[in-house]
Amino acid sequence: MSATAPSPAVKRPVRPAPRRLPGTTLLTIYVCLLTLIPAGLVFGPIGAAGTPATLWGIFLLILWLCSRLGGLGSRSHVSPVYLALGFLAVSVLLSWANGVSVGWVRPADVHQVTDGVYSLVPVSVSELQEKSQLAGIRGLLSVAGWLGVALILCDGLRTWRQLDRFVTTIVWLAAVIGLVGVIQFVTGTNLASYIRIPGLTINGEIGSLVRSGLNRVQATATHPIEYGVVLAALFPLALHQALYRVRRWYDYAPVALLSLAVPMSVSRSGILVLGASLLILFAGWSWNRRAWSLVLFPAVVVAMRATFPGLVGTIRSLFTSLLGDPSVSGRTSDYGQILGIYAGHPWLGRGASTFMPAYYRTLDNQFLMNLVELGAVGLVITLFLFIASTYAARYAKRHATSPEHQHLGLALSAGLVGIAMSYATFDAWGFPMAAGATFLLIGLSGAAWRMTRDDVRKLASANGDVGDG
Repeated sequence: MSATAPSPAVKRPVRPAPRRLPGTTLLTIYVCLLTLIPAGLVFGPIGAAGTPATLWGIFLLILWLCSRLGGLGSRSHVSPVYLALGFLAVSVLLSWANGVSVGWVRPADVHQVTDGVYSLVPVSVSELQEKSQLAGIRGLLSVAGWLGVALILCDGLRTWRQLDRFVTTIVWLAAVIGLVGVIQFVTGTNLASYIRIPGLTINGEIGSLVRSGLNRVQATATHPIEYGVVLAALFPLALHQALYRVRRWYDYAPVALLSLAVPMSVSRSGILVLGASLLILFAGWSWNRRAWSLVLFPAVVVAMRATFPGLVGTIRSLFTSLLGDPSVSGRTSDYGQILGIYAGHPWLGRGASTFMPAYYRTLDNQFLMNLVELGAVGLVITLFLFIASTYAARYAKRHATSPEHQHLGLALSAGLVGIAMSYATFDAWGFPMAAGATFLLIGLSGAAWRMTRDDVRKLASANGDVGDG
């Protein structure tokens, strides 16, 4: 009896590797546009929403939508950040539709007695309707750009290595504008004012302000407040890089430059963000790292006071003279005056960007602004967006499989808490760099959540466990 010949091996078809969005490249371009091009340079026909970074963000949103339809996006479970971004998109669209259908009004007593920024001008009812419609479209474009960045971040970065490299890019670009700010503080010259790009027009002043005899730096931001808030919110990422990814002595440069640049903005909001971020980091650190921070912090303050006389004293006076500061009383006087406007659109709002300072009043509170423009529903969703993003970052802090990525989750949560607090002190969505930095942090937290969840599921599967762990 002859032996049976072995059957030939069946060749299985080789599945092609799944195509992915070139997320790192697309997002690096966005951060370069956001930080290196002065925020006051816009495409004139579009106005304030026409910054190159915002327009690139709109392109990213279109690309993300096409990728989802074409099957290039992530197949993982919907994250809390995804849900919050989706709710925000729906809220913004509904508020715009509500404003268009109901119309816009302006109570006679809405103006401040004085306004140091805008020349408040009278406007007829028909003019107000026309300008509000255009402002509503600009608001839709701005929010679309921010959503595009956050969604590409959630989907486009596939590995921890890509995420780490992108965080490094953000930190070094922040260091560049930090260096520009330090030069501006010392010399009084803002290098960003010399940047001119064909096709872009200036929408606002690019220069220097003075407070207590000190140059308030802004670099490529539209205002020193925005500058201080953005760099303070990114400072935890710079500190994370210094703790875990330093290879050469100059890798400490971003931490040093941001430590100098934030106080040089002479911004109460910037110091508030920095302080809140450091408190979150301090609470999440080991006792050894806390001890080192308690030793180094006083030394940094003393060195700064000796190197830049008057800076530390001015920063201290910003908080010791709160009760007598007209900028603080101007903020608190907003609350009663805008209730008449809010009552016209209490639930869905009147549309993003339709509360125009030139025709209403300066409103230095983004949460209050969202209550007016997006209604009670929109304000709740805004708060949920920060809560969901912070939760996603804290999930990475608790469950990431390496100490480095656990600390990255901690740093992201610190930046998110800090910049969320600044929303109570200035109208952050009216400043393109501040809004862009907010959605960068939100998108990064979504990416960290997804990667951590994938690692936890793989580990549970390898151990034979059921569930996500």
